[in-house]
Amino acid sequence: MKQHKIKKSRGLSEWIRVRFFPDRIVSTPAVIDFEALATQGFRIVLVDIDNTIALHGSTTADTFAKKLIERIKSAGLCPVIVSNAGIERARSYADSLGISFIAHARKPGIDSICRDLAQRGCPRENALVIGDQLLTDVWSARRAGIPVVLTAKRSPKELFTVRIKRLLESILIKLGGRSHWDDLKGECHDRM
Repeated sequence: MKQHKIKKSRGLSEWIRVRFFPDRIVSTPAVIDFEALATQGFRIVLVDIDNTIALHGSTTADTFAKKLIERIKSAGLCPVIVSNAGIERARSYADSLGISFIAHARKPGIDSICRDLAQRGCPRENALVIGDQLLTDVWSARRAGIPVVLTAKRSPKELFTVRIKRLLESILIKLGGRSHWDDLKGECHDRM
């Protein structure tokens, strides 16, 4: 009986890791080696706005975001904003960076992301998602079959609904296995 319980627990942990654990965890998107990723065949970087490259609610990019997007472009990659925000806000933010965007992405839904990649002729394995939330960014990337980097949130300021999701994230991390989670932390320059 005890052995069956252990096996069932491993099954749940694995199920969670497959759906909610990223390929890599970084402290900030600023440490990602985009040139190395470009040499590995990545072409498009799908970037979340709130608390990934922007402070929550920002409508225009700050210096941090501008430098990050410039690094992505300099590596020969195409940055695209992917946000659950409305079209006006996503457009305003993307325009301040001079890049395209996907608004109302409905993450963890994948339809708009997959449609955008198909229109660009980019296979999913040649795209990369960068985001700060397991239940939106990571889950949508996993569902779409796109490699994903989870970054620490830029600011402690978040909506109440996001704070609730953070509690759920901590449960998923515990159930998925803290040691597996910790193994994902580090620089993002080796093969995803």
